[in-house]
Amino acid sequence: MTRSWMALPMLALALGTTGCGGGVWANVPQDPGPVAAGCRRDIERDPQVRRLGSQAGGNAENNEDVRRQLLVLLPALYHECMIRAGAIPPGTPQPPPRVTF
Repeated sequence: MTRSWMALPMLALALGTTGCGGGVWANVPQDPGPVAAGCRRDIERDPQVRRLGSQAGGNAENNEDVRRQLLVLLPALYHECMIRAGAIPPGTPQPPPRVTF
């Protein structure tokens, strides 16, 4: 099994809670509509997100570090995508992060 194929299951675990709005996706708004859905799909394919997903593994401390990084990165990428798509005006501040467990 190649390294990239091993990373996919870990990425799925890290990102697998997309539909319920929990986990690392908790700070990404669950806006309805095609633009928001497209931005969430773009985030899943983002090289930074995929790199972090590939770093997750059996080490619990490392997994927690990856989770903390994704909690910051995912909403920032979503916000940037929504601005690029014209769904929110440039200069709009990001909403405050929610507390997650």
